Amino acid sequence: MSRRILDVSNLVEAIEYKMISIVSVENKVKACSEITETDNVTPETFIESLQYLNEAKLFRNGVDFFYEFSGKDEIYIDCAMKNPYLDEYFYLKCEIKDGFSIDDVDKKFKETVFDRMDRKIAV
Repeated sequence: MSRRILDVSNLVEAIEYKMISIVSVENKVKACSEITETDNVTPETFIESLQYLNEAKLFRNGVDFFYEFSGKDEIYIDCAMKNPYLDEYFYLKCEIKDGFSIDDVDKKFKETVFDRMDRKIAV
């Protein structure tokens, strides 16, 4: 069952805190009903673009991210722009790094602004 990452900053932080690492990124663009182009993107290029998206206050919610755990240490993430006229998807294969569990990553992806406020208030 696929779940939504609530905020793009949650994904950026999970990568920057080395909770997960991106193994591969595949880009699929459906130009029309019969033509689909597939391209591989380097993890570094994807991360750089993801960081720019996270900094873009106006457009950061224009992309949806969904994740699914598959196995003990693997996560698959799908993301796509909210555009009814263009089917462009990115498929990420990620791994959970040592010292972190599925529950840690799941909690990070579900984190809200209220969770962050509680931590700041508690300190």
